[in-house]
Amino acid sequence: MAGGKSGAGKIEAAATITWSGWGGEVTGKSGRLNAKTATQTELGGPGQATNPEELLAAALANCYTSTITAHARAKKIDLASLETSARTRLVWDATTPHHIAEGALSVVIRSSAPEKTLRDLAEEARAHCPICNVLAATAKVTLSVTVEPAKSA
Repeated sequence: MAGGKSGAGKIEAAATITWSGWGGEVTGKSGRLNAKTATQTELGGPGQATNPEELLAAALANCYTSTITAHARAKKIDLASLETSARTRLVWDATTPHHIAEGALSVVIRSSAPEKTLRDLAEEARAHCPICNVLAATAKVTLSVTVEPAKSA
């Protein structure tokens, strides 16, 4: 669906971390991503910067949003606006290594389309979201959908 084209295709992305001690900087090849990163306080680090779980939550929210808006355009469903929040949960114990156990999405959709149409669109997007699908290998990915009427201009 990228660029409105159908058929085979691919998108590649790249990022680099430069690190020293308890922190570093993550940069994306596009030049648009540049963030300080640090080991979380829960893991003995200083915190005070982003971390892999927060970046993963951002990727989840962004990927889901890109997927739902692409599907809406393809189906000619007008979305006045939407807001997607995501949360990831890292867990571990004495016998289980660190792993992402949960990805939670929450989306507020503002549209004049019928509610059922929007809820179906939201579920379809979760099924097609690449980050949701990657997380599903080890994590439960939940979705909460709120539908609100589009505000009149």
